[in-house]
Amino acid sequence: MANKHIDIAIVGGGLAGMLSAYYLADDGLKIAVFDKSRFAGESSWAGGGILSPLYPWRYADVINKLSFRSQQLYPALVSRLQHETGMDPEYSHCGMLVSAKDVDTQAYEWLDSNQVVYRHAVPEDYGQLSDDTEYLVFPEICQIRNPRFTASLKCALQQKSSVELYEHCSVNDIFFSSTGDCVVDTAQGKFTAAKVIVSAGAWSGKILGEFGYSLSIKPIRGQMLLYKTQPGLIPSIVLAEGKYIIPRKDGHVLVGSTMEDVGFNKNTTADALANLKGFVRAYCPVLAESPLIKHWAGLRPGSTDGIPFIYRHPKQPRLFVNTGHFRNGVVMAPASAELIRELVLALVPEQPSGVV
Repeated sequence: MANKHIDIAIVGGGLAGMLSAYYLADDGLKIAVFDKSRFAGESSWAGGGILSPLYPWRYADVINKLSFRSQQLYPALVSRLQHETGMDPEYSHCGMLVSAKDVDTQAYEWLDSNQVVYRHAVPEDYGQLSDDTEYLVFPEICQIRNPRFTASLKCALQQKSSVELYEHCSVNDIFFSSTGDCVVDTAQGKFTAAKVIVSAGAWSGKILGEFGYSLSIKPIRGQMLLYKTQPGLIPSIVLAEGKYIIPRKDGHVLVGSTMEDVGFNKNTTADALANLKGFVRAYCPVLAESPLIKHWAGLRPGSTDGIPFIYRHPKQPRLFVNTGHFRNGVVMAPASAELIRELVLALVPEQPSGVV
């Protein structure tokens, strides 16, 4: 049977892969997206959806630049998805409380030099939080309900005649023909593409390594809890000691997250459960009395200093990479997809290091 011809093959159907397809589809390209399981079933679903790096002053400039650009893109992106699908991704301008203990002199200097809006919390900011912690309020921080966001994005892609989605379709091989085209051998047949983008999250290094292209990414497990309480119990996102509490509009509350270097093990553990429950008791005792609905684990695509890989491969000009966003995949996703589109279409110059 003859290979199916497409313009762009995208390996990985998480948020990075789907948004790459979404933006490239605007250019009239024929695109196929492949995922070994269900779309957005890994870290895109498992995370919290905070649209900011947790402590931006601790990150490299490139992470903050991608995050800031994404923050600019999100309102229009969400509005467009709602118009196209009728689905609400629950983009919310909720603000964030950050424990003052986590903000040192260097952090204040960074905040002031970057003109970040913040203030010291007053009692009415606390809601049902414990009042023995001092906080800074960051009123401009937003969140998005990432499972609903990715569901709306998938729905929008399904409506595009130029995009084909292949779930539960593993990629067996990627090789380049004598004509220069990329051949993607999958569980559902072979595809010939002008270009291929690897956006497979924690599995990206493994996939590229199997086909002779190295990439330094490893899975880092994060465990999360989900509580159910009355809406409005917690007024905004809470960040302290590297962990967070994220209230949804309907009264669901997420608590996370651990950082565990345990390979591709997605099992939950009693130790993590106890640790996260202890965090809740310390910062929001009322929430600790609410029903615990779920405990799960996801695998982040760990990269050096959290800096993602967004580049054209130096050894194969038809191979592109958009992955390795570590803890900031949701906040950096729109800007990363915008950038990979520009690289694929040769609209911007190559980065000298090959890493953005």
